[in-house]
Amino acid sequence: MHRFIPILIVLAACAETDLPEPGPTEPEAAPVDLAFCKGEPFADSVGQPVSTIQASLPERTRVLGPDDLATQDYRIDRLNIYVNGSGIIQRLTCG
Repeated sequence: MHRFIPILIVLAACAETDLPEPGPTEPEAAPVDLAFCKGEPFADSVGQPVSTIQASLPERTRVLGPDDLATQDYRIDRLNIYVNGSGIIQRLTCG
């Protein structure tokens, strides 16, 4: 019985497989409403260094780098600013 296993593996590798057809693309995410966390004035800051706005950020703001740890609690009034390794703002969220 064990001598048939390699033959079955070869036959399985030669079998035709049906590739799934590409489905519709996912819709774009809705824009984030930064009004809840007082982040609207900073919405145009994506692509700029975080140091240019750091002095004027709301009280509960978190600036998170690529390797930073963050709690998973959700606070609608907290502004989260995600930066890359160079301190350039990548995105803003409330939560």
